Amino acid sequence: MTRRASAVAQTRRRIVDATRELHTEQGIAATSWDDIAARAGVGVGTVYRHFPSLDDLVPACGEVSMELVALPGPDTAAALFDGLQTPAERIARLVREAFEIYERGSRELQVVRREPEAHPSVAEAGKALEASLSALVVSALEPLDADPQDHPVTRAMIDLNTWEALRSAGLDAAATVTAVSGMLTARIECPRQESNLEPSD
Repeated sequence: MTRRASAVAQTRRRIVDATRELHTEQGIAATSWDDIAARAGVGVGTVYRHFPSLDDLVPACGEVSMELVALPGPDTAAALFDGLQTPAERIARLVREAFEIYERGSRELQVVRREPEAHPSVAEAGKALEASLSALVVSALEPLDADPQDHPVTRAMIDLNTWEALRSAGLDAAATVTAVSGMLTARIECPRQESNLEPSD
């Protein structure tokens, strides 16, 4: 890469990083081109030269953000549970995988949740998150003979809002995983234990 090309790439990335910071701080709709230029330390004209419109800038920011979040693909979710047999093992892996997503990119995902109408790429990121989490839940519970209601309950318990509430309450990352895993495992194992205790005819 030539010196000029390297400088151009660095300026472009500085603009993207500045925009992403502002989006997480004040939202997409509330972020102006002047805000972006000031945060990136460049002129407004420079921002426009690199990104003539939101159709150029927002997807570029989203691409970086989603690389950071690193969602497990729906087609690879099942492999994450290979070799795990017990409900406790599978639920712990599920919760850990979901909560690690939030540890990597909760601020970015909050923006996606708040402003799906800001740009089609934002809405698509929201759909990708939901598809990934749903695939994780299905893959984790599929061999456990779970009650139909266990699926929506599990999905709610691994949601971004649940993670945020627990982290805000002072639990660290490990304690958050342990707390939710324990509650979900108890819910899923309880019917099995009761069934085993029922007298046979």
